[in-house]
Amino acid sequence: MIKFLSNNFIFKFLSFFIKPLISADVRYEGKEEFNQNYRIIYALSSESLIDLIVLNKVCKKQNITSPFDSLPNSKLKQFVSLKTPKYIVSEQKFQRQKTFNLEEILEVEKDIVIIPVSISWGKRPDKQQSLFKIIFSPSWRPAGSIKKIFKLLVHGRNIQIQFEKGLHVTDEIDLEKTNLQNSLILSRYLRAVFRKSKQAMLGPDISHRRTLVQSLVRNSHVRDEIKKLSDGKISRQRQLSKKAYKYANEICSDLNYPIVSLLVTGFTWFWNTRYDGLHTKNIDKIREISKENSLIFVPCHRSHIDYCALSYLLHENGLMLPQVAAGNNLNLPIIGGILRGGGGVFMRRSFMNNSLYSVVFFEYIRALMTRGSSIEFFPEGGRSRTGLSLPARPGLLSLTLRSFASLKMKQVKVIPVYIGYEKILEGQSYLSELSGGKKKTESIFDPFKVFKDFRNYLGNAYLNFSEPIDLETFLKENVGEDYEIQSPQEKPEWLDKVTIELGESVTRSINNSVAVTSSSLFAVALLTEPTQTLSKEDLTKRINFFLGLIEDTPDYKDVWLTQKDTEEIILKTEKLGFIQSKMIGSKKIYRPTSDQVATLSFYKNNIAHIFVLYSLICESVKFVNRAPKDKVIKLIQMIYPIFSKDFHLKNKMVDDIFIEQAIDVLIRKGLLELEDEVINAPSEHSRYREEYIALSNLCEPSLKRFYIAMSVIWNKEMILKEDFRKECKDIAKKLEALEGWPYPEFSDSAKFDNFLYMMIRTKFFKENEMNLLSASKITKKAKIGYEQFFDKEFIGFIDKQLI
Repeated sequence: MIKFLSNNFIFKFLSFFIKPLISADVRYEGKEEFNQNYRIIYALSSESLIDLIVLNKVCKKQNITSPFDSLPNSKLKQFVSLKTPKYIVSEQKFQRQKTFNLEEILEVEKDIVIIPVSISWGKRPDKQQSLFKIIFSPSWRPAGSIKKIFKLLVHGRNIQIQFEKGLHVTDEIDLEKTNLQNSLILSRYLRAVFRKSKQAMLGPDISHRRTLVQSLVRNSHVRDEIKKLSDGKISRQRQLSKKAYKYANEICSDLNYPIVSLLVTGFTWFWNTRYDGLHTKNIDKIREISKENSLIFVPCHRSHIDYCALSYLLHENGLMLPQVAAGNNLNLPIIGGILRGGGGVFMRRSFMNNSLYSVVFFEYIRALMTRGSSIEFFPEGGRSRTGLSLPARPGLLSLTLRSFASLKMKQVKVIPVYIGYEKILEGQSYLSELSGGKKKTESIFDPFKVFKDFRNYLGNAYLNFSEPIDLETFLKENVGEDYEIQSPQEKPEWLDKVTIELGESVTRSINNSVAVTSSSLFAVALLTEPTQTLSKEDLTKRINFFLGLIEDTPDYKDVWLTQKDTEEIILKTEKLGFIQSKMIGSKKIYRPTSDQVATLSFYKNNIAHIFVLYSLICESVKFVNRAPKDKVIKLIQMIYPIFSKDFHLKNKMVDDIFIEQAIDVLIRKGLLELEDEVINAPSEHSRYREEYIALSNLCEPSLKRFYIAMSVIWNKEMILKEDFRKECKDIAKKLEALEGWPYPEFSDSAKFDNFLYMMIRTKFFKENEMNLLSASKITKKAKIGYEQFFDKEFIGFIDKQLI
């Protein structure tokens, strides 16, 4: 049919009417074939005259070979097209058909380069998108002639064309085989290219949800679990099969592109009206690996809108939508259906005691990996209300490792993602916890509570993709070559340790890719001032100081400096409503209220980890004024592992050379002086004294928290966990009253458990089988050196509380 339609007269006649209706964005996977004297043959994924007309128009506009050019000494046009498989009724199966024009071209010439051309209609919906446009949005289903005409009318101005990497035919074919046999080999390659390209844009074909649900119920591991639980009773097996079907139906997403298009329309409005924009970095490397790998996105979690930020950004950049793990509490009437249609995978908060549900969920994740789907979940579990990265929870990470280890496929990559905002919607709702109050329980109504903040100015949002973690490489490095297991239900000996290591790697990667926003720089500059009050002149100087320190820190080369103009940083923070300046005399002064301090601390905490090592070094000589360089290095090496765990720093441990490099940076900045291998703090009259004190103050609350905990342990031979917490909490409360600075790690049970777990993991505390805590040898050895970080008044205050 296409041979008839593509003859010169008919083609020109139809082109005359169609060309004015079309406009396309063009991408090249590789352009070198066009810059050399290769004989170009274009390949299309289907027999479509409209696609041919689009391609011809683009080629002429780009001044490259046209598909309607003829081969030398031949009337054959320079394009081929795959054909839709034909259903053979007698054999009850589909049969592939010969690729149009390919065998004939091979008979004439073999020294050619075939360039597959992917054409997508209406990938990016515009703001005025109607239901009519949604009906004709891209999908895996082949479009018939009528649908193609409607797509032309609806999406003709919104076409994406991608020229894939060229295939050098002489490198792929066997000259001893017939042209027909070689054409079949090349056709198989072309189908794979088009399938990968379409999958990278739309995700795998998961429109047959019912089939997927049924396949989960028939899965061998699920059937084995049903047999085990039924004790051989047929009636019980039937009941459990129904239950397994119910679980699968409850879990599975139902990616629906009309719903996706509606959501994209809403998100486009949201990001372009409520925020200045949603900006991204390193998306190109994700696009590059997406065709060959199943991707698991693991972003940090600060806001309810994190869910839509990543999915929207991937969609807008031509990548498949991820299946997003969400709590079952969101599976509500109407809302649940919309979320499921957008890729939501609903899971129960806890299902380890329900073995059948557990097996069904595991097998679903395995199925997604096998099919090449993208998956997204938040390793922290809940949102961080303090701005600090939370330790990764093991549940879904363990599930990911076990699912991968039980598969034969190797192409799975974990992608840590930093999501940051100049202003989060939940600022007011986080205020209580930032002020030291208890964390409130999550509610299904929480996402709706932020609507009242939609009217406020929110600035920019940023997504930075970290370096991918290849799961095969990761497991080989941490387990060995024999990491494979037979079933995801298995719990190998290495699982707990390696899950923790993966969680720490993810969180460190996220911190390494932080987006340093205007509000974060403003907050860290103002809140590290002892009085938390600065004139505009001093604030400008302080922001420049922290900017310079970031740029001189090679350890955080992947950090994203979103703004370097200090004037713009200050103006933006005021515009965001975090603080307003006051005129005192002739100076503009910034003096935040207690609520503003609490709110700004969230943004300070976003980037505090970048400066921790510098802060520790400065603090080590703050109260003694001078100390031998080798003593400072040993002190930092002793305390660093705790801070590395607490702030998820890039390095778990640091050697002498690394610390010396940091000391050299501080000396160059004028914050420290070195004389005869003795480090001196700047004098009271030094022009660098204020920056030195500000940098020292950054880690002081954390140091005091550790000192409180270690003092209680030092004072007891053995102590019960609850008694330990109570004593720490009582001391912290008195210190809060004295200093006005909260220590929520002792008042909030979840934070306390994380803190205690970290102290045991870093071997500062020991815990026996009776849950009794005691000081380790490291802690006892650390006592004298640790006191160097504090003044005598603070040490005396703590000692007095322990009497």
